[in-house]
Amino acid sequence: MNAAAHLEAPCDPKAWATLVARCALKGYQLWRTDPDDGLQRFLVARWGMVRAMADLSEVERFLVQVGAE
Repeated sequence: MNAAAHLEAPCDPKAWATLVARCALKGYQLWRTDPDDGLQRFLVARWGMVRAMADLSEVERFLVQVGAE
């Protein structure tokens, strides 16, 4: 079972922390925008470059692509 499956809504803090940690282990930072501000986005950054992702399944696919466990 992947971490993203638990995060769609409502957000599970433990699963979110796991996803953030998986990014960190590969040298990336992961943030999410506040859904109260409108459409929620997920931001992955490394070396000053930021990628916006529409949902957690896209973050999960990115982590697989960069070799995160």
